Amino acid sequence: MTKVSVIVPVYNVEKFIDKCLKSLVNQTLQDIEIIIVNDGTQDKSIDITEKYVTKYYSKVKYYEKKNGGLSSARNYGLEYATGEYVAFLDSDDYVEKNMYEEMYNLAKKENADMVECDFIWEWKYGKKIFDKRRNYKIKKSNNTNESDSVTIDIVKKKMMKKPRVVAWNKIYKRDILNKTKTRFPEGLIYEDLEFFYKLLPYLNKISYINKYFVHYTQRDDSISNTQTEKTGDIFKILDNILVFYKEKNIYNNYKNELKYMSKRILIGSSLKRILKIENLHIRTKMILKTMVYLLEYGNNSNFENIVSTKNNKLKICFGITKLGIGGAERVLIDVANVLSNEYDITIFTIYGGGELEKELNTNIKTMCVFNREIKNKFIPIYVLICGKKIYNRYLRKKFDIDIAFLEGPITRIFSFNGNKRKIAWIHNDISKVFGKNKKAEFKRMIDKWFYKKYDQIIFVSRENKKVFENVYGDVSKRKIIYNYINKDRVIRLANRKCEDKNMVNEIMQKDYEFEKNFVVVSRLVKQKAIDRLIRVHKRLIDEGLKHKIYVLGDGEEKENLLNLVEELNVNDSFIFLGQIENPYPYIKKADYFGLFSYFEGYGMVLEEAKILNKPILVTNTAAAEAVKNYDRKLVIENNEEAIFESLKKIILGECKFLEEETQDYNYDNKYLLEKIKGILYENININCDIQ
Repeated sequence: MTKVSVIVPVYNVEKFIDKCLKSLVNQTLQDIEIIIVNDGTQDKSIDITEKYVTKYYSKVKYYEKKNGGLSSARNYGLEYATGEYVAFLDSDDYVEKNMYEEMYNLAKKENADMVECDFIWEWKYGKKIFDKRRNYKIKKSNNTNESDSVTIDIVKKKMMKKPRVVAWNKIYKRDILNKTKTRFPEGLIYEDLEFFYKLLPYLNKISYINKYFVHYTQRDDSISNTQTEKTGDIFKILDNILVFYKEKNIYNNYKNELKYMSKRILIGSSLKRILKIENLHIRTKMILKTMVYLLEYGNNSNFENIVSTKNNKLKICFGITKLGIGGAERVLIDVANVLSNEYDITIFTIYGGGELEKELNTNIKTMCVFNREIKNKFIPIYVLICGKKIYNRYLRKKFDIDIAFLEGPITRIFSFNGNKRKIAWIHNDISKVFGKNKKAEFKRMIDKWFYKKYDQIIFVSRENKKVFENVYGDVSKRKIIYNYINKDRVIRLANRKCEDKNMVNEIMQKDYEFEKNFVVVSRLVKQKAIDRLIRVHKRLIDEGLKHKIYVLGDGEEKENLLNLVEELNVNDSFIFLGQIENPYPYIKKADYFGLFSYFEGYGMVLEEAKILNKPILVTNTAAAEAVKNYDRKLVIENNEEAIFESLKKIILGECKFLEEETQDYNYDNKYLLEKIKGILYENININCDIQ
């Protein structure tokens, strides 16, 4: 196992990066992993880093991402780190060659969760300041039974008052960062301050080595030396820290230290920066805001009120049947995670234990009716008849907004009165989602009554909105918000771990050079028309058109589909891979990505394929809206013959435009978050702190 992973964000540092990387590759610690994260650099830094990646390929790893700032790059690097301990180093600084060996050895000797060292401030004209850690003296107690936990708590309190919060003079036990999901706040400066204070409560052993290992380079154009309106981020950072301690129920234990820290930071650091801001209007505004904060922090009752107010977030409950692997479920995970920094989020499910639950941020609460999915035909009847009882037990008067995130049982449960506002989210073609039998007609009929209870209905596509209106007429206020997806997560998982790639390559082997691979990611249900695709595949094989189709997913139709593949004798070329937690390496490896459903919603999986710049084949359903402005796509008429003819042309090489390589698709859907937040603003008016 790698002993230490060092994460180095790189952005426009061509004058410094060589010295930084040289100090890392020459470390006396051999089991070291150097993770370079190119954060969209625009200078020659990339050329310099490439030399190190090539020469030291066994220890230097290189990743690229769209520019998102220092915190974003560090967080990105953490996803790839494999070391027992993790370190961060800014690309304009450098370190002594024995730094990580000595710090790691001390960490192992004392079983430390974090080890800190000293550092030197260095200016280009030769000035140096030696920054030595304060001696956090602890008075010896006469109580010989005093526990280690009491001692470490005293150390933490002393560190809270006068800390060195910089991230790059420390190594951290990686397991703790991952278990606590401690990350740097993105889009803000003072990021080290929030990271340090959110991690500190979890540390059980903190060690210190009395050596000047880090050379902290001072630059006139560095973030810390550039005074702009971003200096005001300190207020957001302090608020975030206070809320965190309150939410973790540890605020009372540390409130005196937090109060002292807040005043000290505002006067000793923030105010000095603010006074250097050239713009008079911005400078005056920041000074006045600082004075207000200082007055509030100076009054105990006001300080208590600040923490209470900041913790009074808008309470939102999302509902979905189960957080299993699926499109709507994936969207909900991404939306809930990104909103959880500003809102108090709870997710209610009928069935617990879904595969995606583990991807939720730790500050998101969950509740469920049943701890696991139960195959019982009476449960839907129970949910329908006892919907009001379920709502009153779990939801009534506990939230500000109820959001039914999927059609069906959740929409019925969430329709009952009890909370302030209600939103329904429609992902599918409402005319087809329940089927065509009498039971389906009954469901559509009663749902018209339930939808009338909602203050707003959100659709993920224009087609779904149109179909809904045809079925239910004018029900209530409506809006279209396309599915939000976390682009960085998709790219990260598509490139994840060499062993995953090797496994994908082994599975998706081609029998000859020109063979085509098609990948479908889908639940195995009738809606997805996999049986139709199997028949098309058989016809193509019979005509001598060699190709392979891989289907990733699971569902109630699995046995029937496997029997059909067996019956048509295409087992070797139509391959079911089952439910795979990370499908993105398979999508990336495929020649084409397909979605051949009878009916669909917006098609989130198509957004993921777009991010990976894959040629896309999709039947003419509402999902086609997702590829409207995407060049490498083929929209196919929704019938078996059209699918057959289209795949035949592709295999024969007659659809050249799909093969044309283009630059990565510029996928940016941050505006969707603003639309979602706008919906929340529209639907409620309470006194709470929403950024």
